[in-house]
Amino acid sequence: MTAVKPVLDSFLELNIVLGLSALIWLLACSVLGRTSMRYGYVAQLRALKTLCACVVLSPILALGVSAITGLVWPGRAVALGDIAVAAYLRGEIAMPAAQFESLLNTRERWLDHILSGNSALVTCALAGLALVSAILAMRVLRDAWAIRKTVKSSFLWRRSAKVDIRLSDRITVPFAVRGLRRRHVVLPSHLLNTPRELRFALAHEFQHIRARDVEWELGFELLRPVLFWNPAYLVLKHQFDRLRELACDQSVVVRKGIDVKDYTTCLLDYCSRSIAMRGPRALHVALVNGAKAKHVLRQRVIALTEAPITTTPLPAAFLGLTLSLATVLAIGSASVRQTQDWSHDRLMLSTVVNLERLEARNQGN
Repeated sequence: MTAVKPVLDSFLELNIVLGLSALIWLLACSVLGRTSMRYGYVAQLRALKTLCACVVLSPILALGVSAITGLVWPGRAVALGDIAVAAYLRGEIAMPAAQFESLLNTRERWLDHILSGNSALVTCALAGLALVSAILAMRVLRDAWAIRKTVKSSFLWRRSAKVDIRLSDRITVPFAVRGLRRRHVVLPSHLLNTPRELRFALAHEFQHIRARDVEWELGFELLRPVLFWNPAYLVLKHQFDRLRELACDQSVVVRKGIDVKDYTTCLLDYCSRSIAMRGPRALHVALVNGAKAKHVLRQRVIALTEAPITTTPLPAAFLGLTLSLATVLAIGSASVRQTQDWSHDRLMLSTVVNLERLEARNQGN
């Protein structure tokens, strides 16, 4: 159990940071929705990817914030627990020392309770979570195998330095997928008879590859078995799926000079085919994707018709947004970090707790 506890503590800390990142992103979206920058889907997607990367790197960012704080303000606490201890020792928190220490160690106490196995309810909940996680992991493997079979059974039509373009009679909607060594764009064979739709499909899927959306989609799906229970994961995944398609559509129309009306007509056509399609929807990026195609398509068509089509570079405000999100998350990661060292303030609190207990024992005698 001693070896498992640090792993469980790190996992819990990751989920707390994930929740913090979702809150930061939703607040940022609320602010951006009231400005003209709400149409900058490409930059929004890049900012979201940066925020998600910062979640993965949050332990390193937390150490960096702590180190910088120690250099600039020596002795200044960053973690909320250490700040609370310092405030208590200054007399700013009126509470018995033993009660305050118990409140401060709530997280560690719950971890010990979970690992002890004394509660049947906790054991059943963990078993249920493990079962769902195993089912989702099997689903990922099943989808990966199905997609691999589709790619292997398709016909190699064109090949570039990094991407294979393949044709298949088994699919109705084109999609892009990442293999171990190469990327693949798989197209329905009937597209060869409609050059205009073929151009739209290739432009869309190659834009996903250019933006590395396939790798991000793969990462989100691989994390689903361990993060499915966290609402913050679902929020960020939904935001990524939405912005991924909006940004791709916007980039295709701008870069390729494609008529918006023709492009939306093509999307509507593929949506009708996608709804009837039965197949794996994970681990790949499709032109129109699965059961939620109608809802997502409505957002995409509205965005294409309402958003101004511009070729201006990413505004500096969005670059500032990305840095701001990363900075706020780094500070937040450092603040929720569980400190393991015994600082001077922690030793002082422990001494006060021991004196309180000694006084209570003497009064009892």
